[in-house]
Amino acid sequence: MSFSRTIIAASLALAASTTIAAAGKLATPLDSPIKVTKAQLAIKSPKVNVCPTTAEMAGWIFTSKPGTIHYMIARKGGAVSGPFEATAVKGANGLSMASFSKVLNIHQKTDAEYRILVGENYGKTLSNWAPLKASCKILLGG
Repeated sequence: MSFSRTIIAASLALAASTTIAAAGKLATPLDSPIKVTKAQLAIKSPKVNVCPTTAEMAGWIFTSKPGTIHYMIARKGGAVSGPFEATAVKGANGLSMASFSKVLNIHQKTDAEYRILVGENYGKTLSNWAPLKASCKILLGG
């Protein structure tokens, strides 16, 4: 094969590979959906024996990328509330996380546990159970 034919063959091969690579770029799939990797829940029970009072709930939902997350809060052996919405933001080391906080109003003695439900049908990712205790030994009007 002559030198000019070798150059033409190499040019055609390069053009074909460039076309295939460009076609591959067009065929790439859309961004993958956001995935929840972990959820955590914490509750700070009241330190007083007087009711009504309040408790503080905080939750963290870790995700594969930033985006909107829907979650629910379940009481062990009881009701489920929600759905609620939180936005995951990109953090350090490529991790993304959504967080929320709620003030819980307590009017009577309480000994319960709560958890976060996230993902497909709100059961794919579950947080730890977080206890909420309030003695309410002294009941005030209100």
